[in-house]
Amino acid sequence: MTTPNGVRHEVTGAVLRLTLARPGKANALRTEDMTVLLRALEDAAAGGTVRAVLLRAEGRNFCGGADLVTANVPGGERPPLGAMIRGLASVSHRLVQTLWDLPVPAVAAVQGRATGLGLHLALACDFVVAAETATFSEPFAQRGFTADSGATYLLPRLIGIARAKQMLIRGVVVPAPQALDWGLIGDVVPEAELAGAAEELATELAAGPTLVHGLTKALISDHLIADLPRALAAEARTVELSLRGEDFKEGIRAFLGRRAPAFTGR
Repeated sequence: MTTPNGVRHEVTGAVLRLTLARPGKANALRTEDMTVLLRALEDAAAGGTVRAVLLRAEGRNFCGGADLVTANVPGGERPPLGAMIRGLASVSHRLVQTLWDLPVPAVAAVQGRATGLGLHLALACDFVVAAETATFSEPFAQRGFTADSGATYLLPRLIGIARAKQMLIRGVVVPAPQALDWGLIGDVVPEAELAGAAEELATELAAGPTLVHGLTKALISDHLIADLPRALAAEARTVELSLRGEDFKEGIRAFLGRRAPAFTGR
């Protein structure tokens, strides 16, 4: 589906494909663009046919972050105290949280620059496939304000405190091979192979045991802040739940029959 807001979204098979479509603006996201993404993700989270999400972009760059030029017109009135807190919570922060909590796996295909909010959206996905020429950066401090949309939560957990400070305080730009070495992303491919590799991964995930994927995501997220006893108890509860699914029965049948399983997501 094409929208006038710079975002395309469509469901083909079991994959929701979200395409950032403002290539002339480095796919910088305005409030209306974020709203389109948010609604599409919320619909996917509510259930139905979607079993995986693919987030991608047109043009040379994945996403240059939030569109600060459109949002902050020179000479405009200064917003009232608290407006930024409310605005972030209702749009960009809600978008990152929804993507992070999505009960189906999500893949980001990144080319060119992934900056600020664009980087955080990619990192909120479960898998990041990047072109070998892609770069990742946090320009907040260099523009005179602090990071938002999950930066100070995501980066230390993925790459450690020291490297997070390199990006968030010094503004170090990290090329894809280094991002892979740091653990910021999961895969690097030649630029010409990016679309195919990301599509293949999303299709693979959409054919998997969707309930199990969602439960596993929730466990990993919860265990980032849980101690071992709490983590073990949560694992026991979700094993009990997943064992009652149709995909578990199919997995056992496939194992006994020495064939690949045909999961349905139930």
